[in-house]
Amino acid sequence: MNSQVVDTGLFERYVPLNALRPESQAELARKTAVLERRAGELLFRAGDDAPQALYLLSGELQIENAAGQPLSRIRAGEPASFHRLAHQSPRTVSARALSDLRVLAVDASLLDVMLTWDQTGQFVVGDVANHTASIGDDWMTRLLQMRTFQLVPPAKLQAMFMRLQKRSAAPGEVIVKQGSPGDYFYVIVEGRCIVTREQGSQKPVRLAELEPGACFGEEALISSDRRNASVTALTPVSLMRLAKEDFELLLNQPLERRLPLADAQALVDSGRARWLDVRLPSEFQDHHLPGAINLPLYMLRLKLAMLDPKLSWILCCDTTRRSAVGVFVLTQKGYDAYVLEDGVPQKR
Repeated sequence: MNSQVVDTGLFERYVPLNALRPESQAELARKTAVLERRAGELLFRAGDDAPQALYLLSGELQIENAAGQPLSRIRAGEPASFHRLAHQSPRTVSARALSDLRVLAVDASLLDVMLTWDQTGQFVVGDVANHTASIGDDWMTRLLQMRTFQLVPPAKLQAMFMRLQKRSAAPGEVIVKQGSPGDYFYVIVEGRCIVTREQGSQKPVRLAELEPGACFGEEALISSDRRNASVTALTPVSLMRLAKEDFELLLNQPLERRLPLADAQALVDSGRARWLDVRLPSEFQDHHLPGAINLPLYMLRLKLAMLDPKLSWILCCDTTRRSAVGVFVLTQKGYDAYVLEDGVPQKR
């Protein structure tokens, strides 16, 4: 596969790319590429996820059903080529190159965000770009591609970007200290940080290394508890931070999707969701919902690979505090997650 960064001029006749504001097109172009396929090669298969919106630039392709039987043909320059190719996810059909192809591949999630903002008339990329002009802006694109931020209403998301504050840290500087009250939510713009946790008199345990685009600090803000780990700059670091009150109003409240027990149980019974109990193992062993998986909150980030991303996850604890933190973590990583309203039912 060959790819190259594209010019926004390619968007001119493709729907709905050509309806975006110039500022939105420029932002989207950074996550767009031109792909090439040889005659006979598959562009995508039925059942594949569709992370990219694909448009035919040149050549001819054949749409096939899951059994490989031809359904239709699309030629570049014809009306059908100006629209997204089988953009449902997962894809319901396959596409095979009948000649050498060039295809425009656009980040589908970011396109959806830009369309929402442009159609509501509430977001202007230039406003945020000016607000953060002294720092590179690729961090903003990375945030917009996270499911966490795509679930936030456009007006609140714009307000969030406008209220972010700049902060820098030198190598070795502690940005948040374990045991201190939660005050800010952080996004790394440039540089790298290390996350550590102290356990009694033992040497601090290294939990993770964070790179540009990573977020931290939400646990203490959502749970109204003290920091459960320290974050220290490994290199010179540029950060954006959001104060606790703004985080609660603009991010946490819009994301905290709750389900009552009856609705959650129906979703689990349908096979489309599973219970995820984020309490400690000792709490889980004493009483838990049938079929629940136990993954304590402090292990959640480290064990995400255990969770099927195709399922919805209904998080539960004794109240809703820990599950609310877990939902934020999961949605940030692209999972569909809910909080069980009122927590795990009491043992009878």
